[in-house]
Amino acid sequence: MNLLKKNYFFILLISLMTLLWTLKNIFFVHETELAPNRLLIFCSSLGFSILVASFLLFRFKWIGYSLAVILYTSTSFLFYADIVYNRYYHAILRIELLSQAKQLHKIKDSIYSLIYHSDIWYLMDIPIIILLMFFFLKKWPIKNGKIAGVSLFSVGAGIIFAISYFSLQFTYSDQYKVSLTGVIPAHVYDLSWNIYKRTYIKQTFLQENNLASIRKEFTEKQEIQKSSPYFGKFKGKNIIMVQTEALNAFPINLKVDGQEVTPNLNKLIQTSHYYPNTYLQIGRGNTSDAEFVANNSLYPMGYVGAYKGFPKNDYLSFANVLNDLGYSTSATHGNSPEFWNRLEAYKKQGYSKFYSKGDPEIVADEIIGLGISDRSIFRQMAQIYKKENKPFFNFIISLSSHRPFVLPEKYQLLPLPEKMKNTSTGNYLESIHYFDDSLGYFIDQLKAEGIWDDTILVVYGDHYGPLPIDEKQIKDFLNVDFNEKTRFNIPLVIHHPGEEKGVLNEGVGSQMDIYPTLTALLGIKEPLVQLGTSLDADYHQIVGFAFETTRYSFYSDDYDYIAAHQGVFELGTCIDNHTKKPTDVQKCKKGYDSIFNDMQTSTFLLENNWIGKIFENGPVLANGRN
Repeated sequence: MNLLKKNYFFILLISLMTLLWTLKNIFFVHETELAPNRLLIFCSSLGFSILVASFLLFRFKWIGYSLAVILYTSTSFLFYADIVYNRYYHAILRIELLSQAKQLHKIKDSIYSLIYHSDIWYLMDIPIIILLMFFFLKKWPIKNGKIAGVSLFSVGAGIIFAISYFSLQFTYSDQYKVSLTGVIPAHVYDLSWNIYKRTYIKQTFLQENNLASIRKEFTEKQEIQKSSPYFGKFKGKNIIMVQTEALNAFPINLKVDGQEVTPNLNKLIQTSHYYPNTYLQIGRGNTSDAEFVANNSLYPMGYVGAYKGFPKNDYLSFANVLNDLGYSTSATHGNSPEFWNRLEAYKKQGYSKFYSKGDPEIVADEIIGLGISDRSIFRQMAQIYKKENKPFFNFIISLSSHRPFVLPEKYQLLPLPEKMKNTSTGNYLESIHYFDDSLGYFIDQLKAEGIWDDTILVVYGDHYGPLPIDEKQIKDFLNVDFNEKTRFNIPLVIHHPGEEKGVLNEGVGSQMDIYPTLTALLGIKEPLVQLGTSLDADYHQIVGFAFETTRYSFYSDDYDYIAAHQGVFELGTCIDNHTKKPTDVQKCKKGYDSIFNDMQTSTFLLENNWIGKIFENGPVLANGRN
């Protein structure tokens, strides 16, 4: 202790680091709109500061100084990466995400759009602390500080580990963990929990005595499809699915200065089935998880996305099922085939052909943002369909409306009022309008090539476009309440061959229900693994969320449930959708139990590669027998 008394500047340095780190964590927590636990955040910041400062007492002082600088700087940048990541995913980074670092350059413009000028406050402490540590070594040299250094390191690490393990639980949301203890203990806890889970916890959810009930659930859900009035009416028809980048539902039928934002989608809806209350169910794979959900009707469990975490599993995906029915199947994406591991993942998804940038049949003649422009992709695919073996299934991922929503000037076709030009909202609407124009061109091409009348066309959004930070601007410009439910709301349009009069289905649905809705149209009776159900069937859907908001939250026609960050059902809020007011939380218990069970099922099936084994002995009938 005498050592520290003689070196009061050392104590001052630790105090300043603690103060700055505490403030940064509190600012971050306020971004999440939660209340910070200032005491625990201060204690964890103190532990981190002591740990960093301990290196300054290293026997070889410049090595210790270098280690202290590296630790403080790298942790600060990890902290800032968490902040940027949270603005889009409402979570903090995981160690599993390191495998995706090589893809960052492809989405750099999207990342830049999440960086704000005010963020300088999160980083300005770095040069200050580095200079003070340098000044300390030059003016207050420590001699024989080895024992003090080891002791301080142990104290700092002990504080962080104690706060991590005694304050946090695995049921807590990422944001809640940060609000309680700060970023560092949240990462320490998640990393240790992940190691513990992989090493010691054995998955027991689907023992043999539970398997029959799971098989029965899938069989009964497939029976629900048969209540659809369209069951089997379009057997053998071509299918084109267009997953639209960042397409929210609110631009549909929206006018800006009298100009429709989506005139072609509006026109398509007038002669199609439209499901306006459809919601996303994406995971950390974002766009790739949206397509996984739409084509597999399972939750995308895991923190790296289904295509990254489980690319080699066996799936009963839509393409795999259609392959067995004699369809030619393909996927189309205007970026490189390796992007988000699609080249590897699509093999097990069942696509016989993958059209992408670099494919000999696809010409990269026009690039907008992430890849080949929507108009170019649509034009080329319409020509490919002419020579495709019939019937065919083609899944298209559009790209031109990807964040940051900046189009070449010649494609800024939507007349905007002056106040909306070069704003995030104006740019977003421009991008959606461009997609809509390309879609109208695509439909005209399908009609000209004689493909339209024999084809089911599906158009839906993959995830939200604007972010919570845009909420006020969207309200001011468009008078749209861009709350969480609006943000998660995506459009779904399904055009039946020969359909001339539109049908509006206002029931709640999700991306998980797209695959069952289509297999019902085709009248497929073979055993399927689908957690969703046909949107045309007489059945009340529940839309559960594993990611994007607090896990186990859900929307339904009657009740919405907002799960608590602590992961305890009783602490959540149940909203009566008829009165729009909170009600007895137990009214949401049935829905909660349903989605909890479905997420457990998805987790087991993906982590243990069991999808192909569910019906090995044939379907389970309603009485539980094979």
